[in-house]
Amino acid sequence: MPRTKHINKIIKTLIFSDFFLFFGIGLLTPIFALFIMENIENKIEIVGYATTIYWLTRLVATIPVSRIMDKIKGHRDEYYFLVFGTFFVAFVPLLLLMAKDPLHLYLIQVFNGVAMSMAVQSWRILFTTFIDKPMMGFEWSVEDVGISISTAISASLGAFIVKLFGFPVLLASMFLLELVGTLFLVFLYRSKKIFTKPAPSLSDVDKAPLKIDSIK
Repeated sequence: MPRTKHINKIIKTLIFSDFFLFFGIGLLTPIFALFIMENIENKIEIVGYATTIYWLTRLVATIPVSRIMDKIKGHRDEYYFLVFGTFFVAFVPLLLLMAKDPLHLYLIQVFNGVAMSMAVQSWRILFTTFIDKPMMGFEWSVEDVGISISTAISASLGAFIVKLFGFPVLLASMFLLELVGTLFLVFLYRSKKIFTKPAPSLSDVDKAPLKIDSIK
């Protein structure tokens, strides 16, 4: 039976990074509408506009970002896209602290959509490439369990933090957690394997499930 100690270091690092990223995102996601109505403008339609802008931006940015990574040989480009994309996502909570009107919020959502398109696509490529093939199902399940736990805990914790300390403390906590997720990725720079391993074959890619990221 597979054990977590047999998972290679690159996959472990990607899973730990995702855990902290999802934990940070999950603090705000369930109460994002409340944040907008209390801190930006008390209009429910702004919540819908902000969400739509994020997903449209991410939709438009995803294919060009993926094409760039496909055209560059090796995994150095995917690594840098992942590090910088996750780093930019970590700064979204700080930008939200400074948002004063709907236009600020919409611009932040554009920034967030581009950053997430960089981070998610590169994460998928690296996870698919370095996954231990004999334990493919197990390692994807560990990733799924990890983000499910982080999302479940953070959903309640975020509301608790806001109730006691307010949104500024919540957003600062998000930044710190997502920054930790970025730091895990920085440690991968010392791994020569991540820059030298060839891309997976088409058959390998076909067997890899999509990364679950519905709350991003």
